[in-house]
Amino acid sequence: MNMDKKTIFAFLLIGMVLILVNTPFYQKTFNPKGYEAKQRMLKQRQTQKMGIVPDSTVITPDSTEIIIRQTQIDLEQAKTEPLPTIYSVNDTIPEETVTVETDYFSAQLISKGAVLTHWSLKTFKNHNDENVELLPDFADETLGILFATKEGDTLNTSHINYRIEGSKSISLSGNESKSVKFILDFGESRQLIKEYIFYNNTYHMDLKVHMVNMDQMIAGKAYILTAPDGMPSTEERIKDDMQYAKAGYASGGEVNKKFKPNDKVNKESAAIDWLGVRTKYFTFTIIPESVKGEAALISGQEIPVPNSKTKAKWKKFSVSLVMPFFNQTNTVDTYKIYLGPLDNDILKSYNIHLEKFMDFGAKIIQPFSIAILWSFKKLHTIIPNYGFVLILFSILIKIIVYPLTHKSYESMQKMQALQPKLTELKEKYQNDPQKLNAATMNLYKEEKVNPLGGCLPMLLQMPLLWGLFIVFRTTIELRGEGFIWWIKDLANPDTIATLPFMIPMYGDSVNILPIFMGATMLIQQKMTITDPKQKMMVYFMPIFLTLLFNQFPSGLNLYYALFNILSIIQQKWLVPRKMAAEAVVTTTKKKKI
Repeated sequence: MNMDKKTIFAFLLIGMVLILVNTPFYQKTFNPKGYEAKQRMLKQRQTQKMGIVPDSTVITPDSTEIIIRQTQIDLEQAKTEPLPTIYSVNDTIPEETVTVETDYFSAQLISKGAVLTHWSLKTFKNHNDENVELLPDFADETLGILFATKEGDTLNTSHINYRIEGSKSISLSGNESKSVKFILDFGESRQLIKEYIFYNNTYHMDLKVHMVNMDQMIAGKAYILTAPDGMPSTEERIKDDMQYAKAGYASGGEVNKKFKPNDKVNKESAAIDWLGVRTKYFTFTIIPESVKGEAALISGQEIPVPNSKTKAKWKKFSVSLVMPFFNQTNTVDTYKIYLGPLDNDILKSYNIHLEKFMDFGAKIIQPFSIAILWSFKKLHTIIPNYGFVLILFSILIKIIVYPLTHKSYESMQKMQALQPKLTELKEKYQNDPQKLNAATMNLYKEEKVNPLGGCLPMLLQMPLLWGLFIVFRTTIELRGEGFIWWIKDLANPDTIATLPFMIPMYGDSVNILPIFMGATMLIQQKMTITDPKQKMMVYFMPIFLTLLFNQFPSGLNLYYALFNILSIIQQKWLVPRKMAAEAVVTTTKKKKI
């Protein structure tokens, strides 16, 4: 088997494995819980396509459950509808703002709806060197509350001014925590109170929803906590950021994170552990603590980004959590609201499978991805520069896979040495395929050569290589981490110039590391492929991968370039020396005999 055929065989085998793991048979056999959850989700989806304006949802007060007839609550309609006259609220309360400053974030809430309007992280910067903002500029209903009234109305409290009880300017340090209350009086001792509790040195806050005598108002045995404003893109490369944007929820320990724009779920019968939205690096998650949610409402839409050369679209996800209400005169529901990075260690500390909201690849790849990320972080505690961490990591990986690659290179060199004899056999038995096959197999046996020896070791490395790709592409640890000279961000391409036009596959940015990686691959290909008939393969793969990797993170290109250099050293000096030594030993034995 020549190099061209082995490469084709390897890609065919990889493709067959990928197809197998996505078949219903494989998923039903090896991941029955996930398969059943997926089937439930598919049954719950509706075929109606989302438009730019969300559809309305009707809540029927006579039912014992909230019946969601469409998947997006029409909050705009609720804003324009007058408050039922049976309920009296103080409409003279002015709209006020509450600001919060901690070491980790700055936040802003407004009395109109007692909702969250801004949440910026002090520990992360965007491409303009500004604090990363996790809510869009127009956000005005995040963490709003609405419910069906006994009069048949859908009351959205996000357009009513609450009165504030507590400081309107909160600043925390050390281990401090402070709270502020927003109170909405409906008369006759009926109150809806939203109490926010802030902590220093965390990315979350607590929300307590107090309902005093609200059993006289709320119908349907449920209310809804909404987050319809979505999350903005935090990255300069919006298209790349939105590639990982999605919504998801956890129910009974199972995590469903496959929701994309135009995907919908109306009602999840199991208890909802958490509900959230994410982008590539950050997430906004609602975690009910005192009682589990009753249903998760998710919808999305894609909105074109103006003046985007890549035709990027912002994926806006609206999520709402349906919460049970048991007609008690005094109810307190507690939530934890997380707005922060998709950091595996931080998310894991909540002990609710929130870390599964991250992307670590298919189940077979996840152990490799997690192990690689763990190694990166451990090495970073010793080496402060992630670029040098990558150098050391590439050396360690080369040592680990050395036996596999060594066998592969040896097999390829032996196959190349046998090419003249294989050519003679083809000429000798050109009219007798059966004798040709038998003679070829005898030759392999005599020379102790495995024709698949060059393929199988490389295939065994595929989970590791795929895990590396995922870690470089999706984990926040490399975001904003520079190396040396022009390499300012290992999570983004090392762009030195931008073209005024787009080149298919290549893009519009000129990057150095993909070219360097392609050059190292070209050298390695020339060393590996010596058959003139396969000359095209020598140039095709390096050129193709250079174009493909141009838009990939510079850290990924740096790693592959370093790995190629180490492979060249191994292939040029170590393998020939060993084979020469073995040849000497064999010759000596023959002389003694």
